[in-house]
Formats: sequence, structure tokens, C-alpha cells
Amino acid sequence: MAEPNIVEKVIALEGVELLRNLTPEQLARIGSIAREVRFPPGKLILEAGKAFDALYVIIEGSVELSRNGEMLYTAHLHDVLGAWALFDENDPMPVSAKTLEDTRLLRIGRDDFYDLLADNGEITAALFSTLVQRFRKLVEQP
Repeated sequence: MAEPNIVEKVIALEGVELLRNLTPEQLARIGSIAREVRFPPGKLILEAGKAFDALYVIIEGSVELSRNGEMLYTAHLHDVLGAWALFDENDPMPVSAKTLEDTRLLRIGRDDFYDLLADNGEITAALFSTLVQRFRKLVEQP
């Protein structure tokens, strides 16, 4: 199967909460650096305790997130794996992620992402706005 075209990538990225404040044009810029990767069932994508250098968006399939062998969550379409890897390159991932079935993901590498942000200040501002909103929501919960 061929790499998704830019329209398919934008549609996939529109469903990602972290990117919800971006315009279709901005999503297309991110889509231009996103590459499809495929994994068979049972493949480890993230390993707890290891540093990670990319964000993954699930476009087909499912992934089990676990910590110390205990299942925490099953991620599906539009869920993001490794989002903090884009913002914090030093801390290892606290969870492992393993595919449960044939899975297709969009991979956005940290270096490519930083290059994109350096040239697109409005994307940076929109992402920070989303992060601040998420932080406020956590802090303001009773």
C-alpha cells in the first residue's frame, strides 16, 4: 500500500487533540514531515525506560500501553504515542507500547518537527495554546 497522500494525512491529524487548534494548511505542513510506518501484531513501538525521538499518530489498528507489565490503556485511531518525546528529549518514556494487530501510524520525528516549528511560529503558538489549555484543565479539576 502506498504512503498516504497529504489529504489523508491532514484528515488523520485533524483528529489529534494536541493539533486541534491548527488550520488545515498548518496540518498539511505537519503532514509533509509525517511518514507512514507499519507494524505487525505484537511489535514493541515504545519501550519503558528508553528515550524516544518521535510522535506517532495511529491511523489504523490498536496499541496497548502498559507500565511494569500492567495494561493501562488501549490506543486506537487518532490516539498519539510519544507526544512528550517532541518536547522533552532527555526523559525516557514511562510506558511501553505494543501493537495488538496490524497497525499503521504516522511518525513525526523530533528533528523534523523542530525544523518545522522554527519556520512556522503560528504553529508553535497554536500548540502552546493547546498545551496550556490541557494544563489548566488538569489544575482546575476539583
